[in-house]
Amino acid sequence: MKTYINRFIVLSSFFLLVGGFAADETSVNKNDPESELCGKTIKYTTNKLLGPNGEEITAPTEITINPSTKVITLESAPPDQEKVLFETKIESIECSFSKKLVSGKAYYKGYILQQDGNKSPAEIVLEAKDGTVSLTSYDEEKRIGMRAIFNKWEIIENKEKP
Repeated sequence: MKTYINRFIVLSSFFLLVGGFAADETSVNKNDPESELCGKTIKYTTNKLLGPNGEEITAPTEITINPSTKVITLESAPPDQEKVLFETKIESIECSFSKKLVSGKAYYKGYILQQDGNKSPAEIVLEAKDGTVSLTSYDEEKRIGMRAIFNKWEIIENKEKP
């Protein structure tokens, strides 16, 4: 069981950044101008993750994608371990979600800032099909990392600070 938890942490670190460093500019390409969801903050929730070889990891997990702040946040509670929190910085977005998140895809390219200061490229792909959203992450060598299927999501209102 410890091996799966360790894999989860390692795989998550491939696509999530610990900290919030600002990129100079994020390119957003909305392939479907009718898609209002592409610019909204959405929180996705699941109770299990899949490792690169399909092994199931039971862990309540929330992934929040905020295009306004250019940050993807993952919060997870793996069994027998403290809560895990990671963030990744978004550098580009290509999005074609339908208005009700029934179909479409979103490609997020970004980086993970390693402890030594180096940036590791990462890609995250979300695909909506028939009302279910799946996530696949890729590391810098284009290998599949963590995967998840979300049946629950919600739009989070972006509140401006006074």
